[in-house]
Amino acid sequence: MDDKVKRYARYLLIMAGLGGLIYGIDVGVCAAAYPYIEKTSTFSKAQLGLIVGAVLWGSVVSSLFAGTLSEWFGRKKIIIASALFFTLSIPVICASGLFHGGNFILMTIGRGLQGASAGLVGVVVPMYLAECLDSDNRGKGTGMFQLLLTIGLVFAAVIGLVVTTVVGAADAETVSAASKTTAWQTIFWCSSVPGLVLFLGAFKLKESPRWLYKKGFKQAALESLAANNGMEKAQSILAEMIAADEAAAAEKAKNAASSDTLWQKKYVYPFILAVVILACNQTTGINSVLNYSVDIFQKTGLQGAFANWSDLAIKVVNMVMTIIACTLVDKKGRKFLLKMGTSGIIIGLCGVGATFLAISHGWIAPGPVTGVIATLFFFMFIAFYGVGPGVCVWLALSELMPTRIRATGMSIAMIINQGVSALIATVFPTWVAATSFQSVFFCLAGFTVVYFIAAAFFLPETKGRTLEEIEQYFTTGKMPEKK
Repeated sequence: MDDKVKRYARYLLIMAGLGGLIYGIDVGVCAAAYPYIEKTSTFSKAQLGLIVGAVLWGSVVSSLFAGTLSEWFGRKKIIIASALFFTLSIPVICASGLFHGGNFILMTIGRGLQGASAGLVGVVVPMYLAECLDSDNRGKGTGMFQLLLTIGLVFAAVIGLVVTTVVGAADAETVSAASKTTAWQTIFWCSSVPGLVLFLGAFKLKESPRWLYKKGFKQAALESLAANNGMEKAQSILAEMIAADEAAAAEKAKNAASSDTLWQKKYVYPFILAVVILACNQTTGINSVLNYSVDIFQKTGLQGAFANWSDLAIKVVNMVMTIIACTLVDKKGRKFLLKMGTSGIIIGLCGVGATFLAISHGWIAPGPVTGVIATLFFFMFIAFYGVGPGVCVWLALSELMPTRIRATGMSIAMIINQGVSALIATVFPTWVAATSFQSVFFCLAGFTVVYFIAAAFFLPETKGRTLEEIEQYFTTGKMPEKK
């Protein structure tokens, strides 16, 4: 592989990975801003929940159209559009602070724009990476998306910590309301930079070779493959694509099928499996925990900047474990990491629930000790999420869907994924108020048991397999022998 190919391969990973970065910022930025918004606005608990959940609801809507739009216009243009939506969302959100008590409509619209960006990114970037990279690098490529997602969470947490240190904590009575408003606006403004970088940088990306091939541009598909893999490997991959296409055409002619649809028998199993994996990924409560982490830590007994430090710490742990997962995913495999990850998540969630149970029964008074105990269990939760589901879920989304229905199937699966995430994040404050923190965390642990069962008993191992080989497994029930 010559230097030009290596440079472009790195550029592709960085630019596509920036999609993960802004996705992580979308999820994480509210954790630091939320306490300030709560103190300076007249919003009710339900409205605050809607503001946090608006990102996820916005992603549900955009996910509905992401697959179709990427089929019409190509993967590259949709990546550019997602970066534009993210960049435009920041001034809309910050304009809410110009009104006394905040403007709920502006805040919600701005967060919705961020969600629209996240929904497009979540569908199109993993699909783009899966279609551009060969089987030996697909795990690392999709891992890069998740790695930069975790860096986005850390980035947002660092901004929050710096602002808290400079301005003062949201619960400090000595800090004026005007300063607290400036604090949350600053957090959002600082988070806009990666979106602008992605918007400008994505113009130099090559279009997806599989999209080009589907549209009949074989030479352009070969050139796109060669840019990232070198000409020799590109010709081999293109030959596989042609052979798979001819086999599918022959099967269609044999069965007199009029068209390939999502509901054909050979597509239903991988589609349902991908949906279950994606839905279970959100019922771990990961996005709710990351959105409300500072507030949760304060409830365990950590006050002021200590809660922000803990928020930053769990996001650094998430980032570090994702780096480790990127080195393991193409060696140990997706199934192994998912089984290990979900096991650790269950223990971590039960530990946090047990800490809140002890506090609620008066067995332990909330304070630094309970805060540290809860933080350690959060570390376990986040660490095992990062090393397992964090990386593997995007691979499940992009690898399990057969080529002919990938865009449509991924959009539907992502809608369900984001819908579950949005629902949990939106109702989280009222759910906790109606029951208790311990009930919520024990319930999330129960959902994760279902996740473990799905990964352990129904998910095939796709390590080192081409997309065409994975598709053949769901058609014939057998994974082809490795060449």
